[in-house]
Amino acid sequence: MATIANVTATGNPGFAIGPNGSTNPTLQADCSVASAATGIKIIGRAAAAGADIIVASSGTNENLKIDAKGSGTVAINTTGTGAITLGAATGVTGALTGTSTSASALAIGANGATNPVLKVNANTASVATGLHVTGAAAAGGLALAVISSGTNEALTIDAKGSGTITLGGTSTGAIALSRATTVTGNTGITGTGTITSAGASALAVGANGSTNPVLQVDAATASVATGVKVTGAAAAGGVAVAAISSGTNENLTLDAKGSGTITLAGTSTGGITLTRAVTASSTIAGANSILSSHATAGIGYASGAGGTVTQTTSRTTGVTINKASGAITLVSAAGSTTAFSFTVTNSAVAATDTVVLSQKSGTDKYIAMVTAVGAGSFQITAATFSGTTTEQPVFNFAVIKAVAA
Repeated sequence: MATIANVTATGNPGFAIGPNGSTNPTLQADCSVASAATGIKIIGRAAAAGADIIVASSGTNENLKIDAKGSGTVAINTTGTGAITLGAATGVTGALTGTSTSASALAIGANGATNPVLKVNANTASVATGLHVTGAAAAGGLALAVISSGTNEALTIDAKGSGTITLGGTSTGAIALSRATTVTGNTGITGTGTITSAGASALAVGANGSTNPVLQVDAATASVATGVKVTGAAAAGGVAVAAISSGTNENLTLDAKGSGTITLAGTSTGGITLTRAVTASSTIAGANSILSSHATAGIGYASGAGGTVTQTTSRTTGVTINKASGAITLVSAAGSTTAFSFTVTNSAVAATDTVVLSQKSGTDKYIAMVTAVGAGSFQITAATFSGTTTEQPVFNFAVIKAVAA
């Protein structure tokens, strides 16, 4: 093998090695640049210590360019099995493709693959999924999407250990979740949270998600426009629950399930205040007193609970009125200080009830009282103080429900 010490040349090629000399040489040196002062320096080392290719120059900083020919590809480490280390900032113009089955196929950081800032793991057998990053013009956003040879692929984002995943931690815009979202574990939202959904379980919170949830929001009604608004306040300021709607007036319905009971103030010790008219379609049972502080309204019956009836034949003729309250008009007769009695048949009356009676109208003044109460009826006994006017006096009555136990 020939030994070459120094070669001085100014042409192109200034140095060429190959089977045909300067024709398609295996190695060629172009020395034709005037005042050429840069070149390649190859440093050999002991076995397993590697070899170095560096720029030689009289200058301080010099670039190194490696080019294929035409559209040929520059391939690095295609037969070696070790890693490729880029020890300084690297710029790539054009497409960059890395072929690797390593757990650190790409690792970027101050210490390389040790605690890298970015790491790509491609060592899964038959790996076919990845992450696609799509840039856009200014204000056009950035898109992250799964790429795969399959039709549907999941995307998993994980912190490490008990670390927290933060979305929008420094940005001031909203976070939009455009599909059904399942959250396992606790979720904290700082700022405004909006969910757009037309599902029967638009929001479901519970140990098993939408299966027997603790809280469920049903937004499946067509053209839905009503909802519930919860307004918080400072400590001791209470919390408010109200219907919201694009309409002016909306009902708010609160239901237990099946024959379950709705309990208000089951654990609190304060009172319950009802500031509007209350309609009950069934029995209201109270374990304590029911009081009214209204100056004129009081406690009583509403329209529908009362009725009227007129006595016929004589003042001892019975009447029938199946109402909890009402007015009884007596048959026309002259007043008498002699007492008379008649029975009022009334299915609203129980034997333990109290019936309150008062004279509503009439010229003569009557002493009237309830002298018997039974299941389905009560008896009225009356007489005048004085006077014998022939007239039809009217008596009001009200049944107060009572028990003897």
